[in-house]
Amino acid sequence: MVDLFFLKTFVSVAKFSSFRVAAERNFITQPAVSQHIRILEQKFKSKLFERQGKRISLTAAGKIFLPCAENILKQYEEAKIQIGEINNKYTGTIRIATIYSIGLHELQKKLRSFLRKYPQVDIHLEYCHNNTIYEMILNRTIDFGLVAFPRKTPGIISKQFSDDNLVLIQSPHHPVINKKTISLKNLNYEKFIAFAHNTPTGKIIHKLLRKENVLPKIVHEYDNIETLKSAVQIGMGCAIVPKSTVAQELKTKTLEMIKVTDLSLTRPLGILHPEGKTFTKSSKTFYAMMTNTS
Repeated sequence: MVDLFFLKTFVSVAKFSSFRVAAERNFITQPAVSQHIRILEQKFKSKLFERQGKRISLTAAGKIFLPCAENILKQYEEAKIQIGEINNKYTGTIRIATIYSIGLHELQKKLRSFLRKYPQVDIHLEYCHNNTIYEMILNRTIDFGLVAFPRKTPGIISKQFSDDNLVLIQSPHHPVINKKTISLKNLNYEKFIAFAHNTPTGKIIHKLLRKENVLPKIVHEYDNIETLKSAVQIGMGCAIVPKSTVAQELKTKTLEMIKVTDLSLTRPLGILHPEGKTFTKSSKTFYAMMTNTS
């Protein structure tokens, strides 16, 4: 008899090619991961992984076993969900991938509320880049994706669940701009911290600045909102960010907002799921909560 948790550990090592990451994802120690794999290898009398220095890859036996292990885990989850629904219970796992800014802000409060009501539901949460989330939805490796500026994509259903105003911020202790109200033109040659060009928010901000012929001095670009905020807080420059992501800092006055008379950008936030997805009771309730249709 093989413990299902050993199968989960094996699949994680195969997916991430890393004992360390598998340990983190399953909330166990690396020695425990090694022990789980060793027990499976003893059970099958075959090596499942090749270890060459830091590289880990599946052996021929491991490649045969991987889809079987994934199928067993999938069937177990499906059985758990169906039995739970017979008993009118909220159970199972909801797999969510989100961009950092949504996951660290809008999603946190909603998840806390959801898990208080339905503590038997497991939430598997991953932080990813926008494009990766679309790929994961198409590959059906996640149930829901949370993105900014949702775009129409064949095979994917998207629904907007919120709007977020973009605002200009700076450090009150190291101000770049010495006015409370400005126009975009006042950003010319000022030190500016930007979102990376390859992020949806970065694209829309760069497009606006080009359209208005505004040329700030871009000193850094980041794809992570927390890193960007930290750079602004220490006085490296000002930045245009979604207002919801700086609510706490504005409250504690570690950042301040400058009114820009001709800045009227909003950032739509959307939830994605695969077209034709069959919702479990738990995932249906989560989706309704996110889209305010419950």
